[in-house]
Amino acid sequence: MTTVGPIAAQIEANFNQACVRLALHLHVSGVIESAVGRRVPAIVHELEYYEGIARRTEAANPPGLADAFTAWVRNG
Repeated sequence: MTTVGPIAAQIEANFNQACVRLALHLHVSGVIESAVGRRVPAIVHELEYYEGIARRTEAANPPGLADAFTAWVRNG
């Protein structure tokens, strides 16, 4: 168990970083806006919402785009 915990945490951190980078790339390249027809935030989340989710979501979107969601998470 002492080995699995740190490895699992590293896998989760790398996965979260990959999700953030992918979402930001889809914004920058215009894929999301082209597919949906307007700018919409990409929400990077788990089963619960907390500060880390708000930070990841902010990082995954252009500045200000996810403000309503992150405010809801933080003030919930």
